[in-house]
Amino acid sequence: MKAMIVDDEELARSRLSILLAEVDDITLCGSFGTAAEGLNYIEKQPVDVVFLDITMPEMDGLEFANLLLERGHSASVVFVTGYGEYALEAFELEASDYLLKPISRERLAKTINRLTKMKRMEASRLYITCFGGFRVSVQEEGGHVISWRSPKVEELFAYLVWKGSVSRDEIADTLWEGFTLDKAMKNLNSTVYYIRKALQQYGLEDCLITTRKQISLDSKRVFCDLYEFQQMQNSAWKTEKDLERLNELYRGGLFQGKTYEWSFGKAQTLEKSMISNLLKAGEKREQLKLEEEAEQLYLRALELDPFHEIACGRLLNFYMRLGRKEKEKQLRREIEKLFSDDAPPPLLIFKHRL
Repeated sequence: MKAMIVDDEELARSRLSILLAEVDDITLCGSFGTAAEGLNYIEKQPVDVVFLDITMPEMDGLEFANLLLERGHSASVVFVTGYGEYALEAFELEASDYLLKPISRERLAKTINRLTKMKRMEASRLYITCFGGFRVSVQEEGGHVISWRSPKVEELFAYLVWKGSVSRDEIADTLWEGFTLDKAMKNLNSTVYYIRKALQQYGLEDCLITTRKQISLDSKRVFCDLYEFQQMQNSAWKTEKDLERLNELYRGGLFQGKTYEWSFGKAQTLEKSMISNLLKAGEKREQLKLEEEAEQLYLRALELDPFHEIACGRLLNFYMRLGRKEKEKQLRREIEKLFSDDAPPPLLIFKHRL
């Protein structure tokens, strides 16, 4: 594991560096006296674990850890301090461990063992794609794709992904509507069994958490494009990097190709969110005089929904303001085609422009 130390006390950094050098599984990549230096380093050189002092001038360790969370860094945080009263606040920031100074070899060894176990668990995760279809694999790319016993088993797992945590009664009412309660529950129990069996061969059965009344997925053992999209959807238009990531995630409609009636409303909401980000980003690019980028964003919005009135109007106004009369005429003709009897599939009309 790659590690870094951030501590304003030189002696503390030196002692911890010596202790870490004795550990075979750790490579110390950097040791910094200020949070700003450490933050600058981790932005360019990602590490697996940060040994972080809490009480530092200018930016303390808690602020540093909070920034790591906000920016989506995957590094584990181990707080190192002489003050035990910070423990509760530290763990609220998802700290992996908490070390009190002076650090002993024995206590550090326990921390390293805990980190090693956590990294093994993180390496064994479910990677779930919900946009553009539904796919569950054990590794992100090229990994083993989970094979489900039946479409109903797959649908239940998709429903659990969508809900995160849901009552057994709600599942029965949704997926086995019209069945007697007794029969619905029997079907639910057997379907849960087959989900667990499918996951068990990869040692991931504990991703499914069941109680008498509730069924949940352990979000820490799962990467899901839907979850990441939902976290970003309200602000992704503000930066080019976030918008690009949102566009990567949105490969198509939610559970596209699946006939899950319970997901149709959510699919429409997420599509609207994606289009909203594209339109806001396009407007921002216009203000910055980045006309070509703005045009592409508006066209992308129309690719997702050619009937979207605001997107159509925004692009028409864009062409009119810039005096692009031919583009404006062409767009008007294409919009008219959408409402004609012999119109081609909507996606084809705008896709050729991208």
